Amino acid sequence: MTTHTDLFADTNRPNAAADTHDPIEVAAYRLAVQFTEDQLLPTRYRKTADSDQRRRKAKQDSDVEKRFKENVQAWRTLIETMLGKLQAAQAWRFINLAPQVDGDLAKVTDNADFCDFIDYLILRRDKEDCDADELGGLAQLSTAFQWEVEKQLPQKQETEKTESAPRD
Repeated sequence: MTTHTDLFADTNRPNAAADTHDPIEVAAYRLAVQFTEDQLLPTRYRKTADSDQRRRKAKQDSDVEKRFKENVQAWRTLIETMLGKLQAAQAWRFINLAPQVDGDLAKVTDNADFCDFIDYLILRRDKEDCDADELGGLAQLSTAFQWEVEKQLPQKQETEKTESAPRD
């Protein structure tokens, strides 16, 4: 069974969990935990759970557990589809939210990985007519991927924004 530690292992190394677990399973659990609100997660995955609650054995048939498993399966399907349609290295960068940065970036759209991700999302949405779960997952993933690319932008832009803001 996947443990809490496995889910948050170093995501820059996609094969880190492959020694003992299926990397797709680990990534699906990690994404399900990352993109699910805390109160909708099983107690063992919550960030703000009471320590007494963590000790109790989860009821495998609880509604929260069932929804979580369905959510994990939806992420697994998204990952498997992405791996089938893209080159593995690029797909894992998207899944692990680790954009490849080549040179200086002036804006998010200067990043080739970001543009490729958006092109993939549009292809799946418009031409291949993916289901709502996959489209929702891709939208969440693309937003998080964009935030990671934005972290690579020079801080100068942030300074300019705050300096140009009107003051009271």
